[in-house]
Amino acid sequence: MKTNEIRSKYLHFFEQKGHSLFPSDSLVPEDDPTLLFTGAGMNQFKDMFLGKGTLNVERATTCQKCIRTGDIENVGKTPRHHTFFEMLGNFSFGDYFKLEAIEMAWDFMLNEMKLPEEKLSVSVYLDDEESYGIWLKKIGLPKGKIYRFGEKENYWPASAPSEGPNGPCGPCSEIFYDRGEDIGCRRKECAPDCDCERFVEVWNLVFTQFDRRDGGVLNPLPNRNVDTGMGLERMASVVQGVSTNFEIDIFKPIIQNISEIVDIEYDGQAENGKLMNRIADHIRAIIFCISDGVLPGNEGRGYVERRLLRRAVRDGLKLGEKECFLYKIVPVIADVMHEAYPEIKQRRENIARIIKNEEERFHETLFMGSKRLDELMDGLRESGQKRLSGQDAFQLYDTFGFPFEITADTVAANSLTVDKEGFEREMKKQREQARSSTQMTGNIFDEGPIGIIKETVKETIFQGYEKYEAESKVIGLILNGQLVDSAEVGQEIHIVLDQTPFYAEAGGQVGDTGIIRATNSKVEICNTKKSSDIVVHIGKVVDGRIKINENVTSVVDTERRGAIKRNHSATHLLHYALRQVVGQHAEQSGSFVAPERLRFDFHHFESIKKGEIARIEELMNKRVMENASVDTVQMAIGQARKAGVTALFGEKYGESVRVVNIGGYSQELCGGTHVDNTGEIGLFKIISESSIAAGIRRIEAVTGNEAINWVRRKEEILDRLCGVLEAQENTVIQSAEELMRQIKNFKKEAQKASRDSVQKYSSGFVSKAKDVSGVKVITEVMKGVDVDDLRKTVDSLKKSLDSVAIILGVVENGRVTIIVSLSGDLVKKGLHAGKIAKDIAKTVGGGGGGRADMAQAGGQLPDKIYEAIDLGSNMLKRKIEDHT
Repeated sequence: MKTNEIRSKYLHFFEQKGHSLFPSDSLVPEDDPTLLFTGAGMNQFKDMFLGKGTLNVERATTCQKCIRTGDIENVGKTPRHHTFFEMLGNFSFGDYFKLEAIEMAWDFMLNEMKLPEEKLSVSVYLDDEESYGIWLKKIGLPKGKIYRFGEKENYWPASAPSEGPNGPCGPCSEIFYDRGEDIGCRRKECAPDCDCERFVEVWNLVFTQFDRRDGGVLNPLPNRNVDTGMGLERMASVVQGVSTNFEIDIFKPIIQNISEIVDIEYDGQAENGKLMNRIADHIRAIIFCISDGVLPGNEGRGYVERRLLRRAVRDGLKLGEKECFLYKIVPVIADVMHEAYPEIKQRRENIARIIKNEEERFHETLFMGSKRLDELMDGLRESGQKRLSGQDAFQLYDTFGFPFEITADTVAANSLTVDKEGFEREMKKQREQARSSTQMTGNIFDEGPIGIIKETVKETIFQGYEKYEAESKVIGLILNGQLVDSAEVGQEIHIVLDQTPFYAEAGGQVGDTGIIRATNSKVEICNTKKSSDIVVHIGKVVDGRIKINENVTSVVDTERRGAIKRNHSATHLLHYALRQVVGQHAEQSGSFVAPERLRFDFHHFESIKKGEIARIEELMNKRVMENASVDTVQMAIGQARKAGVTALFGEKYGESVRVVNIGGYSQELCGGTHVDNTGEIGLFKIISESSIAAGIRRIEAVTGNEAINWVRRKEEILDRLCGVLEAQENTVIQSAEELMRQIKNFKKEAQKASRDSVQKYSSGFVSKAKDVSGVKVITEVMKGVDVDDLRKTVDSLKKSLDSVAIILGVVENGRVTIIVSLSGDLVKKGLHAGKIAKDIAKTVGGGGGGRADMAQAGGQLPDKIYEAIDLGSNMLKRKIEDHT
């Protein structure tokens, strides 16, 4: 049975059991600061588990994309650890509970997966008599097949009763597949809690029935829920009868492709095979991260992705692959995953470009690491040491991606050693930091003021598509993070209404501003944001006192909203125009829509040429002047995809989506506000184009009045330029070019005069040079020259004289500069220009220093320059005589 068939069977089975099928959530959790990546199917249903959700369902099923990095060190080495994996799940929100969940799970295992009953065993929480009784009496499992384990193994979250966190929790029951007595430790007493790989955990049934409070108090929840998770890859390995997840049908083509690239035959038990396993795992994670809008970077999710990619590149190096190769695997994964994730195939070229670009940059970093290692080894030799520190080895690994094995081999080839134990200590610290950064940063379920409001009101009704003013009721006031009954003049307040015309910041569009007024109060709203489905109006009370449960009038700033609408519709047109001019790969990566400007980020790997920018602007303004209608319609996500509607990188869409259609040539899924006709956008003008990341370009533009103002500012600059050059508009370029030619000629003349001056000075200084023990000594103050001329004169003197000591000084803009220079023979005798410069500098109230043959001094006492030069002259005479 193929993996795709298992996935389909599971979802169809639970649909037939009354579950609503939901698409996978994005790997980037929406409105959830507690998670770095989506790591379980239940994440998108957190509000439903709390009874605060807005989904009109009691049963759901999904196949969720997941990323977990807590056990990253085991990936590739063990049969079943992954960073990226798929989690099949069925969920009950206050509907069925343990009996139905267990019965359906058993039915699926026996009748859909066709697994032999004698190969299956289960575990329950040691105090969960209800689950134990169901397995024993209802399912008919023998006692020897039902294991009781503690809260660490059979509770969610693990050890929740004793260790927390607070919030919904409950016991779980796990289903295991027994691979046979000849697998693993082969002990008679081997059980599912043994780590020997004999028993494969394929399904975890979580029964959230308690609300944990401080002190480990477990209060029964009013609505008991079911949250189950089945690892798709694990189930596939069981059904397909293979010993590791890396041998299942969706991994085989990937690993075969890697094997062909590195030209090494795959052996899953050998070290090379484990490296291929890890590459296959990591490249899947990287591809799905990019598809969900995460790009390699130095922070958060982007940093995790970058580390995965660099780890895979390093594994490739160990396999002998010195060139970029990960990007070549993208088409294979796109084909393998096409049935469930067609968007990967649609975007495979973009994804491959991003990966290749990141690989190239990392190879450059590795080259720099090699140079750094050479420097470190040179430093060890100079200091007479033989051992590279663990910290330095770790820096090479962490900053430059330099594998420890290469560091160890290189230092050994140079008769040096490396502190491996110190390196391991640094690695351990980093792993602990990485593990903590991927864990939840707060309680699993929101318990703040918004969470309390959601206990009674699940969402704010948005009316802003149709109106700018609406009657509303205050259902929540938040002051300094606490719910309050009222707020008075001067206080900054967050207001929650039952319905609102204010658009909350989302999809790159900024939140609305305006006012909320009641009979005896007025609040100026400076921003609007959203927390889950609750709209929060952020403002300041400017008149009276606003109260909870009060009826108010909400009024949006219409002029500001109008400018935002123009810019938002313009981003859709810009997306269309870019793909027409630059290519279909120029997909949106991000955007920012404000009243005064728009910003549009897109995939492209070189700067947009001036001619292309002109063509984009021309196409944009042509479409604007056509005054095409901008229509919006709600439709099913499947229908929208079939219609070719553009879905954006990394965005998560529900079953019903809003499609914005501009003239039939631009169709995008979008929840923002838009103009009614393109003519309302007015003039469109690009004001900048730049790079913001590898493979990501950014265009900033203005529309309407802001574009007109931008043109006016350019006209003002042109008018001023015409005035300065005393030229007309039609001749200003020629006048500027003529002025530049004149300036170049003046520079050439000045440079010639400078050379003549230097030659003149040099000739005069040579004729006046003093002879001290066969050494020509020149100590002079120069006038009417700059520091650059001073240096040139020194160079000229050294070229014309063999054994020479020079001290030249100049005063420029009230500051003294003195240069000391010695010929090579004097340096060999022990004279040092830097030390002389340092001593001279004290006289002019400054400091100095430099090399043995050339140094510079400076100071703030110009009237002391002759005294300093005389001092230097005497020092040179004494030192030359002492050394000859």
